[in-house]
Amino acid sequence: MTAKEAKAYLSKYRESLNRTKEVTEHLDELKAEAFALKNHEGQKVALDNAVQKYVDACDDAGAYLDMLDSQRKEIKETIEAVTNARLRALLREIYINGKTIVRIAADRDQSYEHICRLHGAALLAVCDVMRHS
Repeated sequence: MTAKEAKAYLSKYRESLNRTKEVTEHLDELKAEAFALKNHEGQKVALDNAVQKYVDACDDAGAYLDMLDSQRKEIKETIEAVTNARLRALLREIYINGKTIVRIAADRDQSYEHICRLHGAALLAVCDVMRHS
């Protein structure tokens, strides 16, 4: 695994969070649609269809959301397996918490270039973890 591949792998954590949010919002919209029809007399067929659509979406989404959750857990475990605490903390900030390198540099009162170097070292540490797992 290269540093570029490690970065792409770790980036899937935030992508997974975003996708989970999108799916959850979609389910909420379907649920709201069904509830809105519930209070309208004469809308039994529309309500039944809306409820069935929601139930089907929940069934479809369940396995997908579980897969996204497993993916995030695996990425967290990979980060936690990095032995250097400073690099591990940096990886958490970037890939779990979604901070930018610019923000981290400002927060730590360190140069952008220094944080970039640390990030490179952290990605190599992830490569090492992945090779040995």
